[in-house]
Amino acid sequence: MIAWLGTIAGVITVGSFLPQVVRAWRTKRTGDLSLGTFALLVFAGTMWMVYGALMRDWPVVATNAGMVAMNLALAVAKVRYS
Repeated sequence: MIAWLGTIAGVITVGSFLPQVVRAWRTKRTGDLSLGTFALLVFAGTMWMVYGALMRDWPVVATNAGMVAMNLALAVAKVRYS
């Protein structure tokens, strides 16, 4: 039951970034987005993935893999469209 709670929370967390990613890529407007923020979030998410793997906590790994992917997508949009 606890693993399901973590999995559901992870899906909601990653899903919450999806509208921003889609909007950035559709509108090509990224002027107000901070590249430094995305760099820190990618680094932190990577650290959480390592932690989750070491602890064998797969919802933590999966959630942060999704977050790293979303933040990389926003960072790429920022570089490409700014």
